[in-house]
Amino acid sequence: MRIKVRYFARYRSLIGKGEEEIEVPEGTTVGELVELLKERYPVLKNEVFADDDLADVNVSRNGRYVRFDEVLRDGDVVALFPPVSGG
Repeated sequence: MRIKVRYFARYRSLIGKGEEEIEVPEGTTVGELVELLKERYPVLKNEVFADDDLADVNVSRNGRYVRFDEVLRDGDVVALFPPVSGG
């Protein structure tokens, strides 16, 4: 199945693009997608995700934030955002 992945802020800068369409197997979860992207783009694994911690990324699916165990569907739009901090 095909999904669109959008990258924001630091992720966009590190990867060098704002979005792409990728093919994933049926039944792929959000967490599995993030792991796939870390393998595809080692800079994410090396520069962003400390100790392979998925807590270092916020993910939305079709405009709403989701858990990592949610299963993706064909045509979904997944967006990756760095954690927000401030005060």
